[in-house]
Amino acid sequence: MQNSTPTRQELHGYFFDRCTPEICNKVEHWFLINGKSEEARKLLFSLWEELEENPTTSPEEIELAFEQFKARLTASEAKESETKKVNLFTWIQRIAAVLILPLIVLSGYLYFQHQKEENMAWVEKSAEYGDIKCITLPDESTVWLNAGSTIIYPEEFIGNSRQIFFTGEGYFSIAKNKNKPFIIKSNESSIEVLGTQFNLKSYSSDNRIEIALLDGAVAFYYPGIADREMRCVMAPGEQIYYNRTTHQLEKKHFILSDYSSWKDGKYYFKNETLEDIAKQLERNFDVNIIIKNDSLKKIPYHMAFVNNETLDDILSAMNLDGYLTIKRDGKIIEIY
Repeated sequence: MQNSTPTRQELHGYFFDRCTPEICNKVEHWFLINGKSEEARKLLFSLWEELEENPTTSPEEIELAFEQFKARLTASEAKESETKKVNLFTWIQRIAAVLILPLIVLSGYLYFQHQKEENMAWVEKSAEYGDIKCITLPDESTVWLNAGSTIIYPEEFIGNSRQIFFTGEGYFSIAKNKNKPFIIKSNESSIEVLGTQFNLKSYSSDNRIEIALLDGAVAFYYPGIADREMRCVMAPGEQIYYNRTTHQLEKKHFILSDYSSWKDGKYYFKNETLEDIAKQLERNFDVNIIIKNDSLKKIPYHMAFVNNETLDDILSAMNLDGYLTIKRDGKIIEIY
């Protein structure tokens, strides 16, 4: 039994210390031998998916489970040979990556870790809440990072593609190279381009992925129903909205000459709820917005702010009818 691959349920039980001694020995023995295999990577990814998709398990509970999980493995490590210790350490590090970098999809992060092991140099850049950054990539492409965004890219693009990992919102201007497509891995989706300008909004904490294409062509790959990979090719002036829960995709058109970006200090809320707007304002102005009344969260807004309005200006404009009660104490804002 110990030589067979653990099931997803067995690994989950081991992680939370809810399995029999027999299953415990099976999991430890298998990963000590197979810790660096492709099969192990896929099994770890299945565990990450389950942790991410389970809203009843808090980050604190996962962190506590991980510490206990690590302690059990460390204890069992002393019983094994030095060769097996190397594989076990690798496994622990890969599980740690799931917990210390929740914003980056695990499959991409493991690829990133693997490339680091092969001595490829990678760069990680982030824009903190309340900040915007402009990043120049090795191929002279530029990426504007909106608040709360992270990008990981190699110091040099090697091979037949230019692949990066991204979460958050970014405005991309990609250098053309027909022989080396540019690929963005973001959450469970990917975007492939040859040379173009587009805006990508794909925060791990948001339920929706948005892409607005200004120039060139983009192919968006995403999970459809029954996990079947789907493909949507975009043309300039098209905008797509992908629901990560229902796997539904909606495509709309916009006027290119009217397009303005958040990177220029402009905000457009097109039929967006107060709850979603609050998330964006929290990132861009580094505040904490608490909506005390659940009935207010789904109120839709259609507004534009194009004159570098302050946060107070925006909140005041959203409450012109006096329907909301807004109280601010420094970085804490309460809405009733």
